[in-house]
Amino acid sequence: MSNVAAVMPHKILTPVEREFLKKGNRMMLDKPNGRMGAAALMDIVVDWLGSRASHGFEQYAKAWIIQGGAKNKHAYMLLCELFGLDTDPTPRRAA
Repeated sequence: MSNVAAVMPHKILTPVEREFLKKGNRMMLDKPNGRMGAAALMDIVVDWLGSRASHGFEQYAKAWIIQGGAKNKHAYMLLCELFGLDTDPTPRRAA
């Protein structure tokens, strides 16, 4: 019998990602309902650090948002704006 445990991938935020999080958090706090968005942003960071996936932070965050990780519509809209996700498709694409 072996006592081998799966190793969690070592995750480190790059300097650009750290700066993005700092400025993104500040931006959200300056907007209406921004506290909900800032809390959801921290949820993304915590979930990414706790996940076994080897995705980079940005890739994981976008997937988290698209899959409905933000349980609040205000937080969802703020996160989509922050990460550059298209929340209002043009009529041509919507049809």
